[in-house]
Amino acid sequence: MTETTRTRTAGPDASKTTGRHRASAGPALSPLGLFTVLLGAALPLIDFFIVNVALPTMDRDLHAGPAVLELVVAGYGVAYAVLLVLGGRLGDTFGRRRLFLAGMAAFGLTSLACGLAPGAWSLVAARVAQGAAAALMLPQVLATIHSSTSGSRRARALSMYGATAGLSMVAGQILGGVLVAADIAGTGWRAVFLVNVPVAVIGLVLAVRTVPETRSERPAPVDVPGTVLLALSLITLMVPLTEGRAAGWPLWTWLMLGAFPFVAAAFYVVERRADQAGSVPLLPPSLLAQRGLRRGLPIVVPFSIAFGGFMFVIAVALQQGLR
Repeated sequence: MTETTRTRTAGPDASKTTGRHRASAGPALSPLGLFTVLLGAALPLIDFFIVNVALPTMDRDLHAGPAVLELVVAGYGVAYAVLLVLGGRLGDTFGRRRLFLAGMAAFGLTSLACGLAPGAWSLVAARVAQGAAAALMLPQVLATIHSSTSGSRRARALSMYGATAGLSMVAGQILGGVLVAADIAGTGWRAVFLVNVPVAVIGLVLAVRTVPETRSERPAPVDVPGTVLLALSLITLMVPLTEGRAAGWPLWTWLMLGAFPFVAAAFYVVERRADQAGSVPLLPPSLLAQRGLRRGLPIVVPFSIAFGGFMFVIAVALQQGLR
């Protein structure tokens, strides 16, 4: 009725404009559809924090040691960080609903693999795969909200997205403690992963029915060299820093650390050339020209590093150190 009133008031030209707007508008996201994509946003965040609480129990059960425990957390984070932009571009190209479904299914399967892992290293491998699945699913959430909502509905949806992220961090800590302490059917720490499986199944059923398919009219190409070099940069830095102390700093750790600046420099050069050529690299260096980004990074980066490290250390220290 409101749209009709606006059309009558503005005259026939407004009617034509309204018709063009409706024709170009994408499918609307229903409230249940919004709940579904927010569920997809909550799962990866909950899983990051739920694992921290279960680390000491994993250590006792699998005889993992501190270095492997760090890889259980870092492997998930590195895979997620490297593939996040790639997941967003794949959704723009092949359809966000399709990639959301694929990511949700993969997240459920990799969670099952984590929960059934027979040893510490198989758990690390499953966690890396789980991080990749999260990177496939999570970018589709914001993209779907932006492409299928507008005006006040979009503002509310984005507010709920922010609230979901914050609540997920808190819920992960609480849920991890509850599940480990409850030791349901003797599963112990495995329950923090197995709980994701039925949630992922529910999310898949809801997504098929409620999430509209959207994609970009001009999707950016996949930056394969940038993705590979970013992965190598993070691996050559993270693996020796994580494993070096426990392994006694063998030669391979120093070789990887020595290779890191060269790989990182190669990543920057490749991205800069692609940026100057007019293509869309994985991380465009031209973004640093934005004043807001230059001001925000010195605040956000140290906070993110300190927060992730603190959540890992405090969960282990309170349980193993202070009992």
